[in-house]
Amino acid sequence: MVNSTAFSTENRQKILEEATGNEYDFIFTKCGFKEALFTLIASGLGFKCAMFCENDFDIELHTVVNTKDVSKKTIQILRNSFPHLILPDEYLHIRKSKNRLSELFSNSIKYKDIPRYEPNLQLSSESSVGIDKEFKINSNRLLMSFIKSAVNNGVTILNYTSVTTNTSNEIIASDLLKPNNSGYALQYKHLLNFDNAGQTDEKEELYIRLNKKDLYLKRSFKFYVDNELVRLIRYQDYFLLICEHSNQTTNFIETVLKELSSLLKEDISFNLDDIISTDLISMRNSSNLKDQLLLTEQFVKQFLSISSSDFTDRLHKIPVVDSNFEGRKEIQELIEFADFKFDEAKQTGIHPISFKNIFYRFGSETEILTELAYEWRGKYGPGEKLWQNVQLWYLYNNEMICNMNDYYARIHSRNNEYKLDLLIDEEVMNTCLFV
Repeated sequence: MVNSTAFSTENRQKILEEATGNEYDFIFTKCGFKEALFTLIASGLGFKCAMFCENDFDIELHTVVNTKDVSKKTIQILRNSFPHLILPDEYLHIRKSKNRLSELFSNSIKYKDIPRYEPNLQLSSESSVGIDKEFKINSNRLLMSFIKSAVNNGVTILNYTSVTTNTSNEIIASDLLKPNNSGYALQYKHLLNFDNAGQTDEKEELYIRLNKKDLYLKRSFKFYVDNELVRLIRYQDYFLLICEHSNQTTNFIETVLKELSSLLKEDISFNLDDIISTDLISMRNSSNLKDQLLLTEQFVKQFLSISSSDFTDRLHKIPVVDSNFEGRKEIQELIEFADFKFDEAKQTGIHPISFKNIFYRFGSETEILTELAYEWRGKYGPGEKLWQNVQLWYLYNNEMICNMNDYYARIHSRNNEYKLDLLIDEEVMNTCLFV
């Protein structure tokens, strides 16, 4: 049984029943990054907002903020508001053949200095290496932070809901998880959709999640395969290779791993057995954070009648439910804060990396999970099973998970064998919740 105000599947009918008593200023028929940010800003200005989508919440944001965009003011503001979800990352940008002008760039590293920046690299003197600064975004968690913050700010949000237009100012919202139930009539002033705004072509990228094999790298990498950029991004418990290429064949993947291995010392190599998962991700070219913010700003100007400077000011002021880090925003401060919070939680038997994953997944809400872990330690004993159940409880009570796919999407894991993600057994899950 959950709290009657919880953002949980058990309260879906209550959410729709309460929605029928309101006239909404804005209703969206999609629940993505732009829609959630718009409703966060609009609700802060006193507008009544709702978002409904036919499937689960739409993760449309690219994982990387590239070098040329990191200094943009709106991106810096958002990074400061969500410091655990938009993390700075330094790359060694590696080219195996030198450009005549490469050493003149300010980010260039002299060949003799390369070991200082990454002792595991083994490159020829013909190579050139520069430093690029980017951000890596936990896209699904950033969207969930937006959604939870919007719900906390009075926005009505529901996934798996169909919307049909009844009259010029009324829609019928129907819960697709309860098809026999009658729909709910909701009044509105504006029925909005971002889909036709900034429409761009789609592209596919290959994501390869790779076992770290206890390799510690001081920085992430950029390198090239068939003249296409490949990023190696460091995470707590795996490497993520992002290939700007739609080729998912075994031969191409082997070529990528061979090229990566050729950059490293002879005793370090990667092969197909080191792969945790591979996915071909399709996204619009406008799915980068800069364009998503620009499109949102256009809608905010049009429908909320505020200027660009006001938009920037409102970004500063959006309420965030999981970023209460007592003023800490810089990465080193967060690392130290996470270590401090682990010291508070370690008597529950959680693995240090599992805890760091929890911390960067749920931010300051981790404190709620830690308190529950101590409360339930007598029931489950210390360790993995305890934290699997604690994480499940939090997701079920706060993030509107309605099936196993939602559960995996909230954790951002497509591999249910990966122990440090604290994934619960599907049979247990279905027996407890989705019956």
